[in-house]
Amino acid sequence: MNTGNKKNRELLLKIHDLTLRLEEAQDALSAIRAANVDAVVVYNDGQHHIYTLEGVDTIYKRLFDTLNEGVLVVSADRTILYANRWFADLIGVAMARITGANIGHFVHPAYAADFAALLENAAERPHRDDLSMIRADGSLLPVMLAVSPAPIEGLEAGCAIVVNDLTELSQAQDALRKANEELEARIEARTMDLRSANIALEAEIAERMRIEEALRNEDRRKDEFLAMLAHELRNPLAPIRNAAQILKHPGLDETRLAWCRNVIDRQVEQLARLVDDLLDVSRISRGKIELKKEPIAVSAIVQRAMETIQPLIEARRHELTVQLPSEPIIVEGDLVRLSQVVANLLSNSAKYTDEGGAIWLTVEQAGNDVFIRVRDNGRGIDPSSLPNLFQLFYQVDRTLDRSEGGLGIGLSLVKSLVAMHGGQVWATSTGRGQGSVFIIRLPCLPQASVVPISSPTALRPAESPLRILIVDDNRDAAQSLSVLLTSEGHTVSLAYSGPAGLVAALTERPQVILLDIGLPGMDGYAVARALREHPELKTTQLIALSGYGRQVDREQARAAGFNGYLTKPVDFDELQYALSQSLLVLSQSLSG
Repeated sequence: MNTGNKKNRELLLKIHDLTLRLEEAQDALSAIRAANVDAVVVYNDGQHHIYTLEGVDTIYKRLFDTLNEGVLVVSADRTILYANRWFADLIGVAMARITGANIGHFVHPAYAADFAALLENAAERPHRDDLSMIRADGSLLPVMLAVSPAPIEGLEAGCAIVVNDLTELSQAQDALRKANEELEARIEARTMDLRSANIALEAEIAERMRIEEALRNEDRRKDEFLAMLAHELRNPLAPIRNAAQILKHPGLDETRLAWCRNVIDRQVEQLARLVDDLLDVSRISRGKIELKKEPIAVSAIVQRAMETIQPLIEARRHELTVQLPSEPIIVEGDLVRLSQVVANLLSNSAKYTDEGGAIWLTVEQAGNDVFIRVRDNGRGIDPSSLPNLFQLFYQVDRTLDRSEGGLGIGLSLVKSLVAMHGGQVWATSTGRGQGSVFIIRLPCLPQASVVPISSPTALRPAESPLRILIVDDNRDAAQSLSVLLTSEGHTVSLAYSGPAGLVAALTERPQVILLDIGLPGMDGYAVARALREHPELKTTQLIALSGYGRQVDREQARAAGFNGYLTKPVDFDELQYALSQSLLVLSQSLSG
């Protein structure tokens, strides 16, 4: 009995317990259905299945941990309530140190204000922004934060934050920015190169245009020069030809003969001066001219220049006034060249001043310089022409009816020669009809300098007759020179080619041979070398006759065996002096 009662009591207790549990289940189910508890009720196959929050939370947590994004749940006071594994790995901080920490600890201070504004704006609706967080090693982590409001039970407010790593994007952006910067730099550099090349090209084009214009001007001046050269050469040739025709008339009296001789002499001198000017220009342009500098008085320069120009001054009936200082002024220079400079300026004034005009030459010292001024009351110069006045071949007057002559090289020679003496030359004029002034400035030497007596060496004619052979293919030149030498008492023979000259020299044994260089076939150098191979002609004096007066030509003649060198047209006084020197050498060889 007791046993049966006991079992009944246990059964009743179990029934009571099941009743209580059933009531609880029914209450829980009612609460779940009323959404009063966090659970999910699923009805399937006629049965109800209840999933509590704990089970669902586990599923979400696993899902969040598989994402490649950081997921955070943050309270209103910025405390991190939840963080997934990806976020912890991203910033390199253990999960235990993240949960419960203030999220502000992981935000870079520079973005604190932006982050606070992001959270404030996200309290009402989702917001997102880019900023930087801090990794455990202190490095910066560029991220994009997407913040959404998430009310949390028992708390005033909270938010859910999705964190996207922007490192690769930032690196790509940095690489793109650097690539853009490099591209811009290369474009800028290329642009600068192109701009520089364009500037250089424009400069080159401008320079080429300038050169082309200069060449055109030079070509024009050359054509004008050649035309003027022909004009100037024909001017003296005309009276020479007329005088030659007059000399053909029989029965000329001495007055007419003297007139013809003077005409020919003056015109030949004019031709020689033109040729000398051309040679001087060539030598100066090639740097071949040599100055024989010595201390000289400016008065000696002026005196020699006046001797040269006096015939022109008298012919045009000019009044020339010269003013020299009482004390001597000394310069270091080449007497011949400086006299040529002053003579050219005087000649220029004489040509461009009408007959009966006035010319003034003044010399004065100022400090360590001497100024030589040539002033006239002639035609004057247009101020626009002054800058080009000393250019080669430049001429102010280019009309065909001008009768003064000149090749446009005289003033260019003046400028070059003065510059070679360390000086300057310039011109002034107030215009046409107002006259002109040419000024030369030269450096002075101290008064104590020794001044040599600079005067041309006296030329002595041959003191006794000589046996002379003339070898020249120009028969007129050879025969006319033979007439002159024969009239001086010399014995002269002629040959008109190199081989004929060799035969005549070996046959007649002349004391002096006047040998033309420009012989056809066998030139004068070859003839001279052939003559020097014969011992019987070793004392024969060879004098070259040539139209070339360069230093290299003289040296080549000396190397070929010549004893002297004369340029054509040969000045007869210089020829007589050369013959005197030859006679002196021959006398010394005989006495030795």
